[in-house]
Amino acid sequence: MPLIASSVFIRTTLLLATCLAGGLVFSWLHVPLPFLLGALFVSATCGLSGFTLKLADEFRQGGQIAAGFSVGLFFTPPVALRLVELGWLMALTGFASILVSLFLARALALFGRCDRRTAFFAAMPGGLAEMAVLAHTFGASTTLVSLAQSLRVVLIVLIIPPAVALVMGGTRLKVAEVQQLESHLLVLGLVLCVPVALLLRRAKIFNPFLLAGLAIGMGMALVIARATHAPVLVTSAAQLAIGAALGCRFQREQISHVLTSPFLPAAAATTLALMAANMAFAALTLHFVAFPTGVLAMAPGGIAEMSLTAEALGLAPPIVAAWQLVRILSVVLLTGPLYRLYEKISDR
Repeated sequence: MPLIASSVFIRTTLLLATCLAGGLVFSWLHVPLPFLLGALFVSATCGLSGFTLKLADEFRQGGQIAAGFSVGLFFTPPVALRLVELGWLMALTGFASILVSLFLARALALFGRCDRRTAFFAAMPGGLAEMAVLAHTFGASTTLVSLAQSLRVVLIVLIIPPAVALVMGGTRLKVAEVQQLESHLLVLGLVLCVPVALLLRRAKIFNPFLLAGLAIGMGMALVIARATHAPVLVTSAAQLAIGAALGCRFQREQISHVLTSPFLPAAAATTLALMAANMAFAALTLHFVAFPTGVLAMAPGGIAEMSLTAEALGLAPPIVAAWQLVRILSVVLLTGPLYRLYEKISDR
């Protein structure tokens, strides 16, 4: 047992050190979200090259807590009021995105040569864990669903942040305009996140660690009534953990059996189509929210990934996080009725 534990520790340390090196290189190249994209690139490359990679869940969970807490600090009272005003639009665009996914699921089943149940849960813009559980419940292939959901988030993370940064002409958040959170409040907030996350997980709330970070960060921002930002070290660590965890999902032995099938290209194509549809929705809501913010808010990616991008680029991270949260909640709550509708459409 000590030898096994020592081996795991060494492999994890090497993986994180390599991912950190990738993040530093991407930072030197001025790539947006450098530690997330650098860690993702390194870990995915190693996994697809045949190296067996496994990162303990605690690293991903810690990254989600840090990301959620960092974004939550921007939820000042005026921002909260603005979110209430935009609530109806968040729900409307989220539902529209889900409807688009229904039709894309049919295309995925046809061109990806998979059964329509698997195609449905693979195309839904929800969270990986939630869609995998629902896929198992309804008898779909959890392997293909997990792979498609992971591929969707990775493609969006690789495409959207650089594209938005390019459109903005390299604009970045001016940290000097927002005071850094005091050290004692930072430590207090992160410590409080842990028991809250464990309670949410016990209550089987989806994405408990991210939501715990958001809740504590929001509560702190509302109490002190001013916007603050977490230290760069905290957000960089969150990027590193989330990027490494994303990349570790791509192991050659786990996906080798689908490399020769049309499923992966079809899943990638439906992701790009869904991304384009959501960009169109963002263009239609220019009266309410700036286009770059709308693109991040409506992109069918992960809450943590898109929120970190918004924070790095200074694009209203609370709005992005809330928009993403509303869409995923809609997917989770409406999956049953939507699946029955999907079955009727497919039968016809």
